[in-house]
Amino acid sequence: MLFRSGRNALYRFGPGGGTATAPLATLDVPLFDMAFDSQGNLWATTGGGPLVQLDPDTGAIVGRYGDGVTLGMAATPGGTTLYIAGSGGVRIFDLTTRAFRPFSDVRVNGLAIDGDGRLWGTTWPDGGQIVRFDSRGRAEVMADVGKPA
Repeated sequence: MLFRSGRNALYRFGPGGGTATAPLATLDVPLFDMAFDSQGNLWATTGGGPLVQLDPDTGAIVGRYGDGVTLGMAATPGGTTLYIAGSGGVRIFDLTTRAFRPFSDVRVNGLAIDGDGRLWGTTWPDGGQIVRFDSRGRAEVMADVGKPA
């Protein structure tokens, strides 16, 4: 997979921030979104490649799963799944089986889970809408902020 360099360096910062000096790791894939799951495993999206699992101590890739994983990701609090933005919509990644299953055909670039456990997203590639998903993957437009310039 070819990509523009600059998104593939991983740095470690303390709670107070700091200055980016030497990267913890330089990877062969770009990084777009990162999240820890409920068991402390670190995951990252790659902008069209696989979902990658990273060693949080070394930054090394310890697992690659699927393809077409685009930008956003959200871990279910205390759960065993990740919601993943993919080229065909939102998918669910099962942390136990390490398998994907479809959730919604709505394409998004950002994902988040609110305090009530509901999944939210920002539409992509057209942009401008904030959607909330029901348990069946149907998206309801909650705000239309217009297309970016």
